[in-house]
Amino acid sequence: MRDAAIAAAHELDLFELLRVPTRVDELAFGGHRRLQRLLDALVAIGILAREQRRYVVVDVPTRPVVPRDGWGLLADVIRTDRPLALPTGELHARMHRHLFGTGAPSARALVPELGVSLLDIGGGAGAYTLALLAERPAARATLVDDAAVIALARETLAPVADRVRFIEGDARELVLGEEHDTALLANVLHLHGPITCERLCDVAARAVVPGGRVVIKDLRLDDDRRAPLAGVWFALNMAIYTDGGDVYPAAQLREWLVRAGLVDVTEQSLGDHVIVTGRRPDEDAIARQLDSALSRNGKLAWRELEATNRLRPEAHPMRLRFPSPLRRVLSRALAVTDDARVRMHYTDLMPRMRVTQIASTDEPAAALMHTQLDWAQLPRFSRALDALFATLDAAGIDCERPLGAESADALRAQTPTLAELYTRTHYGACMPLLYGYPADLTYFVARGADTHATIDRYLTAPFVHELCHLGRDREALPVHLDECVAGWLGVHVWPEFAYPAPGEDNAIYAAPWLAQIGQAIVRAFGVTPVLRGHSGAATWRDVLPATFIDAAARLCWNDWLSRQTLHFLSDTFAPRPWIALALAAGANISLAEHTLESLAALPLATLELRADDAFDRAIVEDALRAMCLRTMQTAGTFRTQSAVPDAPIDIDAHACRVSVRRTIAAVDPSYWLPPAVAARLLAHDIAGYSLRLGTLDAIPSAADAICSASRNCEREGFALLAR
Repeated sequence: MRDAAIAAAHELDLFELLRVPTRVDELAFGGHRRLQRLLDALVAIGILAREQRRYVVVDVPTRPVVPRDGWGLLADVIRTDRPLALPTGELHARMHRHLFGTGAPSARALVPELGVSLLDIGGGAGAYTLALLAERPAARATLVDDAAVIALARETLAPVADRVRFIEGDARELVLGEEHDTALLANVLHLHGPITCERLCDVAARAVVPGGRVVIKDLRLDDDRRAPLAGVWFALNMAIYTDGGDVYPAAQLREWLVRAGLVDVTEQSLGDHVIVTGRRPDEDAIARQLDSALSRNGKLAWRELEATNRLRPEAHPMRLRFPSPLRRVLSRALAVTDDARVRMHYTDLMPRMRVTQIASTDEPAAALMHTQLDWAQLPRFSRALDALFATLDAAGIDCERPLGAESADALRAQTPTLAELYTRTHYGACMPLLYGYPADLTYFVARGADTHATIDRYLTAPFVHELCHLGRDREALPVHLDECVAGWLGVHVWPEFAYPAPGEDNAIYAAPWLAQIGQAIVRAFGVTPVLRGHSGAATWRDVLPATFIDAAARLCWNDWLSRQTLHFLSDTFAPRPWIALALAAGANISLAEHTLESLAALPLATLELRADDAFDRAIVEDALRAMCLRTMQTAGTFRTQSAVPDAPIDIDAHACRVSVRRTIAAVDPSYWLPPAVAARLLAHDIAGYSLRLGTLDAIPSAADAICSASRNCEREGFALLAR
């Protein structure tokens, strides 16, 4: 292989190209990843040197003669960026028999790590399964691989077949149960690219019992990729024969296990191999601890109100509890990080504020939350409730489960005060009401209106937000996307949730940046399927593609691990990758290898969704309204108003983006442009528009002009300039 590497370097003229220090991406070859592995190998044997990602020649060896087959085709593989075909048929079987025999000593050495109930993922002909079952008569194993390999494994494992369950297929797509005490990935990850490896680690982590372990055994490679040579050469071999395979340093293997939610991650060397293990924490036990802390601190807050004579006389204790989705993500987060900030925020600070907000005599909360409601004096609030129930009813959803009442009238009759309404909401048993903080409420009552007018003007949007999270005990998308779907639903049933009427300042701050992601999910998959999943009337996997569900879970979790924010949300002002995730799934684009960075760069204009001109036009109108929002902080509360922007609104068809430059904002707001609208513009040789608005009332007409691919036009209230 050394000869093949040197011969390929000569064939690719690398010794001439690298006479001066050069980065890989500065070399004009099709396969930078494959070329990178060749350069790593040449560095490892002292022919090249590497400093700060640049390579330079140290020595020019004589060109060896290498047969033009197999490794001898390395230069062709790099030029074309296409792997050589792996053997099939009898050659494929011979390869696995060879691996079965040569892997036996390592398999026997690994038995102490394997428990008594083994899931052998990508187990090949079964060397590791056989080693375990031969040494431990009480042990059992499940071996997963493709059909051809399983047929071979049935032969090699015939003496112990009564203790083996054979499963054919891709482990990423199978239901493997959670009853194993050990899941093994032996010499598997080097066959795949990073995203697939991460997914396999996640599958393994979910297939073991609490306290169970995931064991990775693979080639060892130092972080600088210079040694051991066995790992360096094998990484080059994977570049030749696989689409994305590689040998990964132990630090990368450890990171994947941490991302999979495992703890106590350790590594040890086994010759030229490394063994990395991680333990699945008992998240149920952590959840019980969280429940206990929530209850305890809620009672402490109650007693503090009693001790300071601030407890409402008619108040009665309510059992605090987390909604199921939040409980799950909290348990997982604390299992991996044990972050004291997160624990304190959700089990102490938030529940204390929730108890004080609902049960204290503190003003102005007491007056607003406990006034007996006259719904005839709450026209906005009533219309929003009616619209929410009507929307769910149109999707065939029984509102009793997600909203606790069969109709808007029933909900109004059952909740005579805002306090009683709030305690029924998704977060109402553990968190304070959004925009129910003292600074917010003080600002509301200072506007000079009576109590009902204040509630109708300022608390309709916060309560719509809380109600749109629907039931407390339901399956949910990851917290970030659940928030986005709830945001879209809020805008859908009450547009002033995000886009206040002229002269009003009662919208939810930054609502469009989350809601547009929910809107993209709905545009990709349809209103009814999304609402049925969001309400719990159907499981998400029954109504949305599994590829989207799996990618969303992976990306949201990894994004949180990188940020470790208290709120479990992604960057509010960077909606683009999440929009691309939904639209790509809706267009049946593979998501297996995508990261948030690659999704952010995905050209949305190339994605084809089912036609829905009315929905697309509504999206464009929302995009224009989102460019007309101004937010300021006044007396500790964020206030959002609608106003015509000073700068022109930019509509970019190639980028599928609507944006406006804000000189006073840290981030310029942006919204997505539907791919079908962008395609229509490009088909008419319109790369985009510059839109000058004169009045907010002109937005519908401007949206019509954009969606119809109008050329330059100047009408009452707006001027649209094509480019």
